[in-house]
Amino acid sequence: MKQGRSVPGGQWLAVLCCLLFCAVPLAAAWAAPGISYGHDFIRAGKSWPDEAPLPARLDPAAALDPALTTRQRERLQEMETVQGPYAPGLAEPLAELGRSLSQAGDPGAALRSFNRALHVMRVNEGLYSENQLPLIKELLAVHRSLGDWRALDARYDYYYRLLHGTGAMQDARGAAEYFRWQREALRRELDSSDDQRLVQLFESNEQLLLAVDNTLPAAERWHLVDSQLRNLYLIQARARPDTFAVRSTASPSFGFRQEPVQELDIHQQRLAAIQRLAEGRGTELLATFIAAPDLRDEALRARAWLALADWRQWNGAQGDALEDYRAVALHLQTTGQQSALKAWFGAPVELPDNGAFIRDPGAGGALVAARYRINDRGVAQDVETEALDEADKGFAMRLYRKLQRTRFRPRMEAGVPVASDPIERTYRYLDPEAIRRFRSP
Repeated sequence: MKQGRSVPGGQWLAVLCCLLFCAVPLAAAWAAPGISYGHDFIRAGKSWPDEAPLPARLDPAAALDPALTTRQRERLQEMETVQGPYAPGLAEPLAELGRSLSQAGDPGAALRSFNRALHVMRVNEGLYSENQLPLIKELLAVHRSLGDWRALDARYDYYYRLLHGTGAMQDARGAAEYFRWQREALRRELDSSDDQRLVQLFESNEQLLLAVDNTLPAAERWHLVDSQLRNLYLIQARARPDTFAVRSTASPSFGFRQEPVQELDIHQQRLAAIQRLAEGRGTELLATFIAAPDLRDEALRARAWLALADWRQWNGAQGDALEDYRAVALHLQTTGQQSALKAWFGAPVELPDNGAFIRDPGAGGALVAARYRINDRGVAQDVETEALDEADKGFAMRLYRKLQRTRFRPRMEAGVPVASDPIERTYRYLDPEAIRRFRSP
């Protein structure tokens, strides 16, 4: 019998080393967080209004009769003549005029009217009167409609100081709205270096969570928990993938390891310290909320549980995530939440599914069609992409690479993750023009 030649030991060692060398990047890819879905591309028609408010659009059918604003101005002039330019009664008519002008499509004039109303109120009631809050919210909307992001940023800072000054920090929704804007400001790149803003955002949200932990009902606390989770997504995305070690119970390691700590400024050092604990903090935050004794709303519990599963899946803790997905599906089934079961698990979902990274291209961006399957572990396979316009072929190739690295929530059947049938979806990939409009509309 003819015997095959044995492979020399040195060659076997070379083959083994090659296999190990190839396996490490694959393992490291799952040890690191997923890509920032929403930053460069997004499914056509997808939006998260709670994270990225849709721009207000003037309805021509709702246009006001110009005579109305004329009458409002005449009334104001009469009141000023009789009562003086700073009479307390002027604030509300000025605000009404501002709302009319805004509805009529004249945000510049509306801004002037609201600013004057605010000035009158401050003169009569002081700088920190809580009666200013409705006016401040009107001004926030006007600044947004004008696309004046720096003025909007300054106005939000005043809004947050006003919440502090009036002792209204029990308004979790109001605080969460301020934190939402800070994330938007980061996405719009208002700062030359955004490390300081991101650190302050995380720490302000964290301090408020600790302050209201035993004073607010679970439904109100959720606004702050959900906000902090989105902050943690931003923090996790700041670290390059190669700064994460392969998941191992023997030697876990996270954080910014490429640059010596002494070369980082104080905000970068703080951000690096937060990031090392970010994944665990997100998990703890959600697990604690889910187990809270005062959480009796099963729909809210399911939502928080899904957020935990998505957080683990996006961070590469795939085994834990799949167990959570099964548990969430069972919980929905047991508590009769069939509509949520279908909405959350009827088809694979790109992660994160909360808009933390969204840079809305509006009607712009390059349209790219994609076809792929998602396996039972939430990984895209057999990916094909094609630009709807031949000139956008380069974006089709970019989307191809991005989809291969995107983490998905898998489809579920009978409470078990399953592979999907071939999926066809259209995405908008942000081109330079869409990015420019996002930053400066």
